[in-house]
Amino acid sequence: MASYTTRQRDPLLDSNMQAAIERRGKELFGIGLIVLGVLAAMMIGSYSPEDPNWMLATDAPVQNWLGRFGASLAAPLFMIIGWAAWAVPVTLWAWGLRLATHRGDDRMVGCLIFAPIMAALAAIYCSTLVPGAGWTHSFGLGGLFGDTVHSVLLTIQPFGAAAGTRIVSLLSGIAFVALGLFVLGFTRPELRVFGRFVLVGSIVLYTLILGLLGRGASVSMHAAKVAQANIAARREQGRVERAQIEEEAAAYRAYPDPEMKARVAAVVRANPAMPTSRVMPVITATPGMG
Repeated sequence: MASYTTRQRDPLLDSNMQAAIERRGKELFGIGLIVLGVLAAMMIGSYSPEDPNWMLATDAPVQNWLGRFGASLAAPLFMIIGWAAWAVPVTLWAWGLRLATHRGDDRMVGCLIFAPIMAALAAIYCSTLVPGAGWTHSFGLGGLFGDTVHSVLLTIQPFGAAAGTRIVSLLSGIAFVALGLFVLGFTRPELRVFGRFVLVGSIVLYTLILGLLGRGASVSMHAAKVAQANIAARREQGRVERAQIEEEAAAYRAYPDPEMKARVAAVVRANPAMPTSRVMPVITATPGMG
């Protein structure tokens, strides 16, 4: 019985080419996530309760930067989780950047599973905050979900409403930050590097501020010294001018002849520092010489 050996076909792409294509694909996907994050931020940042959407029919012009489509998506998002909707673009940016730079992209699926829980904790924390004057909704900053969970937590805790709200705010804020770091894919080495960067940046910023304040103080002191010197120079000039005027007045009173007054005034102007007592004898001898 004859046996036939079949020759294996060579792969179309070698392993290096396949790895390169996979890397370029992840980079493109990451850039796409960053673009989606920018669009989501534009949609959330330009949200207006008066925009027409599937829950509100109005002829008012759409203020959302993504048009009626963006307004229709932003309205239910704000109604459910409120300002916690900002977790969507932040998550897209973080993982888009990780995929584009190939940093921790292997943890993407395991971390993004907990993204809805992170948004829920953010909504609970936002519900404990006091809305500003521009918030026109009947629900709080955490949307209907945040208000519902917040009210349930207040009923089961033994403290009053004010103290209970502070406790819920503290615990939900800590849980949101901790889970948010995990969802965004941060590891302990990355957190250490980030903490070191924040510490060094704070020290450098503090040193720069002190340097600017010291330079500003030295400039102000120099300006004050210059202003003081100018004032002293003006005072000295005024004193000299007043002394010259007094000398001219004394010469006028000493010589009643108008022609002699003019000659005395000319001598005084030519020699402002010359005392009047020394000028008097010289001029007194002048009429006798004529």
